[in-house]
Amino acid sequence: MPKARRPRSRPELWHNNNDDEADRYNLWSKQQTPDSANPCFARLIRCWRRRRTNDADQELTQRNVCGIHMRINYLNQIRNGRHQYTALDCYGPSVCSDVGECMEMEKRSRDLALTICQSYVGISGRYNLTKQLNNVGSRVDKHWFAIRDNSLKADRLLTLAPLSRNCPINICSSVKETLNHLFRALQHPYICPVLDLDFNEFEGRNYVILVQPINQGSLKDLIYGIERNCWNEDWSQKYVTRGKGLPLPQVQRLGRQILEALVFLKERGFPTVTHLHSGNVIVQNGVARLAGLENTLLGFTSRIYPVVTSRSSHLNYIDTICFGHVLFEMCAGYELCSFKPMETHLSDITKYPQIIEILELIFEQQEAQYPTVEELLLHDLFRNIDLREMRSAPVTMFRPTLSPPVVNLLDGIKRKNGNKRLESIETEEMISLDSPSLECNTEIKECSLLAEIYGELSTTTI
Repeated sequence: MPKARRPRSRPELWHNNNDDEADRYNLWSKQQTPDSANPCFARLIRCWRRRRTNDADQELTQRNVCGIHMRINYLNQIRNGRHQYTALDCYGPSVCSDVGECMEMEKRSRDLALTICQSYVGISGRYNLTKQLNNVGSRVDKHWFAIRDNSLKADRLLTLAPLSRNCPINICSSVKETLNHLFRALQHPYICPVLDLDFNEFEGRNYVILVQPINQGSLKDLIYGIERNCWNEDWSQKYVTRGKGLPLPQVQRLGRQILEALVFLKERGFPTVTHLHSGNVIVQNGVARLAGLENTLLGFTSRIYPVVTSRSSHLNYIDTICFGHVLFEMCAGYELCSFKPMETHLSDITKYPQIIEILELIFEQQEAQYPTVEELLLHDLFRNIDLREMRSAPVTMFRPTLSPPVVNLLDGIKRKNGNKRLESIETEEMISLDSPSLECNTEIKECSLLAEIYGELSTTTI
């Protein structure tokens, strides 16, 4: 019986693929006669092989260190009251100067989150902690845990994050009950349910804790070809290569489901969803379910916020802009690095003429007259999509009764959001709206972190 082969990791596979070309040349050169072999060419190949292997090792190390710096840099900003992703030179000499300190800070952050989670599940009496998960998402101060619901005998996903200083609501027991009542009322086939929400104070700081069903991966995982059992891998490692565009029927179906969720929330008086991106869309059995609704209520700022708000004077159409970005990513296989798609972006999705048409409808409007999500729902691209989940849902699900405290809470959040001007974006945090390529500040020699991420995703091939 042949011996079973050990599964190879992604770095091993990557290095092996790089070595295949050189190995094919070695095989070819051995088959040549002395007269036909070219010693100079053989030396060039060997030099190229050594150089490429060294570059691959260096790049892989830099990516790992860059991921740590991304998280630690953001933790330092949180302590200063800022929730933006600022410039960081991921490939400069400073990256490797304090790797040990960064790893230690990362470990302390995870240990603190584990302590808070253990304290919470111990007090609740309903849950048992299974294990602490990797950094599944891009938010550095957010932590993920697998827990067990003892009352329902089911596995759950618990997330923990410190409250934003921009949180528009006052934290108290009555507000917690109001939010839980709201999430129980927002039952919809295309919305990921929040089973429990709680606040926990630890060492003088408030944290928000959410319990949700264990998911099978996000829309971003689907785009980038991440296996369902790998959904909980580290975010900084999962999306290092460019994804593949989805088939048009799948884009239409998922897009229609996302629009249905947005319209449902809007009709229930929910504030404009500003956290719509492919990582906040859970895909289960081919069905898209919108997640991250608590971010809008608690004043968090999303990773793509500087991009989608860079040309908008108000928040009323941010959900439409975000939807356009998700639509583009489903077709192109990478995130849009500018407010609207440029010619270079559209050239990557020429096989989706219907998508290009609707993207022009979204982004090419004069005087910022963007279409609403209701208008997009009526577009021919999404109109005739079969929604089996909607047919089987009870009628009462689409007409939830919101209590007066819930209505008052939503109205108060919308008033604060309406009066709040868009936060200014610093120069080094801006991403070029003229070119998808990476730009650097020549004075401070630092590259925009967002541009680094978008540039890598848009230029790296599988």
